[in-house]
Amino acid sequence: MGANITKAGAGPVLELVDSHIHLPAYRDPDPVLRLASMNGTVLVSCTVNAAEFGANLTLKRENPKTVRCFLGVHPSDVREEPPSQSLGGLVAGADGVGEIGLDAKYSDASPGSLQMKAFLDQLGLAERFSKPVQVHSRGSEKACLDALSSFRLARVLMHWFEGEEHVQRVVSSGYYVSVGPAILYSKRVRRVAAVIPAERLLTESDGPVGYKAIGGGSGPALIPSVVFRLAEVRGVGFDEIARTVKENADRFLS
Repeated sequence: MGANITKAGAGPVLELVDSHIHLPAYRDPDPVLRLASMNGTVLVSCTVNAAEFGANLTLKRENPKTVRCFLGVHPSDVREEPPSQSLGGLVAGADGVGEIGLDAKYSDASPGSLQMKAFLDQLGLAERFSKPVQVHSRGSEKACLDALSSFRLARVLMHWFEGEEHVQRVVSSGYYVSVGPAILYSKRVRRVAAVIPAERLLTESDGPVGYKAIGGGSGPALIPSVVFRLAEVRGVGFDEIARTVKENADRFLS
């Protein structure tokens, strides 16, 4: 299903997509939800720990037209207990598994570490339930890609991917890449965004993360600016990129 085109004054002109946001992290997500609903923006909400699972599922249940729900334990929040102990019974009711991955900034991410065990544990759940995954790979791109290659996964989104030296491997693996507000100021992100196949591009805000480089802005209100810059980088029109991203999101979430 492509982007929804309507007449002026009759609703959203284009459906936009925030493919990676953390709604449970907002003190009050209601204003974000209201704006997204009015603007026709789909919000793909991820978790970072088990304490957010229930809230994220509730947000999806109460906002079925606006919210999609991913459940996962972020590398910053891994513990001794395997994530599958709290996540396993809930995966079937979610749209995907995420945000999961590796990041040595938080703790050891080497083979055999708690981070790696948690990542592999959750990839196993995604494979078992045929769910798409959202992957955090900052500074650990090769290790993440190596781990992903060991599983038969429905679909993979490399969230905020900056690993230029690994772009061809991501492309050849058929993975999606989400581009966020960093494209407004980062040459590295723009270079990555320029070479990812159009059919694999998604947009994200990573809200409630704020971006000092653009005055502290945050959330899905930035998605139109991301689409505009993405269109500029790729030399196409705003509407074309918006439609492409919506079609890509439909496939990724299907």
